[in-house]
Amino acid sequence: MEVQVLPGRIPIIDVDGEIDHYVVPELESKIMAFINEGHASVILDFSDVSYIDSAGIALIILSIQRSGPLGGKVGLVVTNENVIKILEIVGITKLAEAFSLYSSVDEALASMTGERPSGNE
Repeated sequence: MEVQVLPGRIPIIDVDGEIDHYVVPELESKIMAFINEGHASVILDFSDVSYIDSAGIALIILSIQRSGPLGGKVGLVVTNENVIKILEIVGITKLAEAFSLYSSVDEALASMTGERPSGNE
C-alpha cells in the first residue's frame, strides 16, 4: 500500500492485490487519519486491485459517510472488471452524491480538483 499526498492536493492511497479483512484495518487507519486531519476528500487508487470482499465494501461506505458531512468526496479508481462488477452488484456505484468511480488517477484528480490532467501521472 502506497500513500501519496502532494501539497494542496487530495490524498491518494494506492492499493494493490486483494482488499479483504486482512488489509482493511491498515487501509481504514490511513483513510480515517486523512479525514481526521481535515482532508475531506480522498482518492483510493484500486487500479491494481483484483478482488474486494465485504470488509472492503464496508470500508468504502464508511469513507463516504465520513467525508460527506465535511463536503468531501471519495474518488475510487478501478480498472478491474470483476471489482467493478462487485461494486455494481452491491449498489455502491449509485451513491453519486459523495462517491465517484474513475478509470485513472489523472481523471479523478481532474474531476475532484477542477485541474486539467497532466498526462504525467
